[in-house]
Amino acid sequence: MIEDSANAKPDALETVREITRRAGHEIRNALSGVAVNVEVVKSRAARGDAAGDLAPFADRAARQVGVATALTDGLLGLVGAVLAAEAQGKLRTLPGDGAGTRIELTVYGDRASVILSNIRRLTDLIGVAVEEHAESVILTVLPEGKSHSKT
Repeated sequence: MIEDSANAKPDALETVREITRRAGHEIRNALSGVAVNVEVVKSRAARGDAAGDLAPFADRAARQVGVATALTDGLLGLVGAVLAAEAQGKLRTLPGDGAGTRIELTVYGDRASVILSNIRRLTDLIGVAVEEHAESVILTVLPEGKSHSKT
């Protein structure tokens, strides 16, 4: 049974905390990958390696920056949508903690498609399922190591 906003707040915040924890973990992983590849480039450049030998490491670092950016954009979009839904009394949740918890929020307006795209990129990377029903978005935290997204 979906709870109203006043009763759902602690559960919804716990769900958002779990999503944020997972996103933070993945952001740190991406940034660690950047750091490792930059160190390889620096080390090999100091030895005088050819630019062609360095390019794959620079490319990997650039891809990891893209992943970190996608995660950050998604996290910012999600937090903004959650805060807006809470302020409007439209944040809903199913009780529970960790894997399997669900929140429902409403995303609409001029930037809705951008926000939803950013949230979907985030959720695809952290094991959170997304269901969209018009302006309603339901996020379900999946067990660790799972990845799933559906429209």
